[in-house]
Amino acid sequence: MALKNSEKGFTLLNQLFSLLILIICIPIQGAILNTLHHQNTYYEELSIQQFFNFIQREVNQSIACTTHSNKIVLHLYNDDVVTIELYRQLVRRQLNGKGHEIYLRDIESFQISSLPFGFTIHVTSLKGDHYEKTIGFCP
Repeated sequence: MALKNSEKGFTLLNQLFSLLILIICIPIQGAILNTLHHQNTYYEELSIQQFFNFIQREVNQSIACTTHSNKIVLHLYNDDVVTIELYRQLVRRQLNGKGHEIYLRDIESFQISSLPFGFTIHVTSLKGDHYEKTIGFCP
């Protein structure tokens, strides 16, 4: 019986191509898994920058502002009073002494320094990172 010549085999060229794909995919897979396990996000920094933007907007919309060592009191046009203060490990916003809107979490210290043209906010996270921003009053 004669052997039939079949071209359905796995050739050396196919093996080299498979090996090339494997060599390319393994380092990429390692980098992806490493990124997933060690996500170096800037969530804390972004949330604090957003907090500073919220404070600047609130100050711009207020008619009067009083600062204490760890509290900001803003008087709005509609006679509402906004208080932003450290509460446990949170920086929260209250409207007329009611409610509990959380602006920041995991905060170790929250200090306010008065300036002639505004105030400076000093925030220290539980990780030890320090952030500060000078908020100016609108004329």
